[in-house]
Amino acid sequence: MPSIDDSEYGPRLTVMLVLYAYFYSLVEDSVDGLNTFRMWRTKFIEEEPAIAAVEVQVAPFREKLRLYRNRLGFHGSRTRSHEAPGYKLFSEHSGTEIWNAMRNFKSLGAALLAKTNEKLGIGQFSANEVRDWIDSVAERANEEVAAIHADSASAPHHKSRTDKGSA
Repeated sequence: MPSIDDSEYGPRLTVMLVLYAYFYSLVEDSVDGLNTFRMWRTKFIEEEPAIAAVEVQVAPFREKLRLYRNRLGFHGSRTRSHEAPGYKLFSEHSGTEIWNAMRNFKSLGAALLAKTNEKLGIGQFSANEVRDWIDSVAERANEEVAAIHADSASAPHHKSRTDKGSA
């Protein structure tokens, strides 16, 4: 029996929880892990500002995302006490915050692919369009990080950053 109201959340919640686990696999910062930021930096050295902007957006919850993936998302736990640290992701970061970072990560990846395609003469975007796209992702990431910092500064007494319905 589901423990949440299926009519309110349905399969969307399950899909988001799986996406969180897979997302960490793309940004894992261990030496032997796949770290897309590291890969982008070797291929797109000139795009460091945009790469850094998105990585700064991911950084505050990356470790909690790792715990979520390892203890709940993929690997699971045998006890609730072992699972518990994985839930901190949801009590300390809003679904909107995580979703925005994931959206910007995806958009930057698509823009960098478009840049490669444009250089190969096979893309549908011009060099100027790609430049604007990359710059807009960086700008949006920077604005969203600034908004989170402003929100935190204006309400330091709030520990939880959850928002219902934006998983």
